[in-house]
Amino acid sequence: MSSRSNGASQTTSLRDPGEAKQQATAIPADSGYIQLGDPDKPSSAATIPFRSLIPPPEHQRSPIAAPAWLVNRLERKNLEQPFRGFTSDGRVREDVYRYGEDEGAPVREMTEAAEELLRVLSEEERTNVWAGDVESDEFRVWSNPELYVNPVVQTAAHALLRASLSKEGYDKALGCTLTNGFLGDLVDGPRVLNKHSYNIRLFHSPQSSNPPKPSLTEPWGFTFFGHHLALNILVCSARMVISPTFLGAEPDVIDTGPHAGLCLFSDEELGGLEFMRSLPGECREKAWISRSLGPDGLGEGRWNPFDERHVGGARQDNRVVPYEGCPASLLPATNQTALLSLIRTFYTYLPPGPLSSFLARASSHLNKTYFAWIGGISDDDAYYFRIQSPVVFCEFDFHCGIFLTNTSPAKCHVHTVTRLPNGGDYGKALLTQWRKEQAAARGSVRL
Repeated sequence: MSSRSNGASQTTSLRDPGEAKQQATAIPADSGYIQLGDPDKPSSAATIPFRSLIPPPEHQRSPIAAPAWLVNRLERKNLEQPFRGFTSDGRVREDVYRYGEDEGAPVREMTEAAEELLRVLSEEERTNVWAGDVESDEFRVWSNPELYVNPVVQTAAHALLRASLSKEGYDKALGCTLTNGFLGDLVDGPRVLNKHSYNIRLFHSPQSSNPPKPSLTEPWGFTFFGHHLALNILVCSARMVISPTFLGAEPDVIDTGPHAGLCLFSDEELGGLEFMRSLPGECREKAWISRSLGPDGLGEGRWNPFDERHVGGARQDNRVVPYEGCPASLLPATNQTALLSLIRTFYTYLPPGPLSSFLARASSHLNKTYFAWIGGISDDDAYYFRIQSPVVFCEFDFHCGIFLTNTSPAKCHVHTVTRLPNGGDYGKALLTQWRKEQAAARGSVRL
């Protein structure tokens, strides 16, 4: 078994932006994995300490030219039309989402935080930050030029994030921004890689007034996007959706400075490995799609040098991803319970009420849930795994270096993705239900 180590005391506590005080910290001799089973065993390519991968000052990066298909995919004009949703077979199941009247979403706190953000913006910024209504295609575009550049706006933007996420979720999102800044310091690129190089855009209700404003009763939302962090958030009264999400880190641990000890994604990383190892032999073999992390053994379109093994990233809103791996229906009860716990680790950014509703939905589709694994399961191995059902889609992947120099996947560069299949992304299913509720309230349809 391996353990995460960074040469400093471990902690998961995070300070708010601007609150951390600088402190002198010795740079650890190494930062990576400790092989508990055999401490003298040399590091593998996957477990090499990240400080061994920091490029020297004279290092010349060899950029990989983006292929035409990737450029085309990311262009705004090529956004998938019309939106159907992520599916396993191209057919959208419209019966899998039914949101309660009150699921405990923190709509009042979110609305107050959004109003404060609008208050501190200039008139021009207020005009620019509203990117359209929540039903517009702009809500599906994950990036935009940076908005906030001064501490007052940074604080207000983080207050909106904090109001919208669980405490654990905000800590992880903040950790992604702090780790991004740490990477910038490591590779001498703080102008591009820093804890504030993120974009925020607001989306108003289709029935909003002019000028638009956040609402306690009508749907509105926002996107927060940057390197290794993308959140798409919609709230409608006391119900909310956060999907798709993308969170990652390179490296996934901070070993010096005021945030030394911050280590991201350990629950997903070790939880997935322990779950795979715990499966009965036949079930494990069904889950094991490929021993190789490279394109060999994977189907066409299942690997590329930019997404690597990920299939649920940006501009994949209508992608068809067939179920793979082992169905949960074949698992013993103890493994089924463990699978639900593993699913929970990917969605803990949801506040308590919405998380409870999501987990109930995930549990109701447990027998239609699949677990798939690529890579090895020893302490020395990098790996990928995915959990997929009609209402769950989450991926974990170790990647090659982008700013660090590893040319094969290493356990210091992590990507995670979550989606809500069958039209749940961007709150589309919730918006459809809201439209029907509005019509019913006018007496024109029966729900």
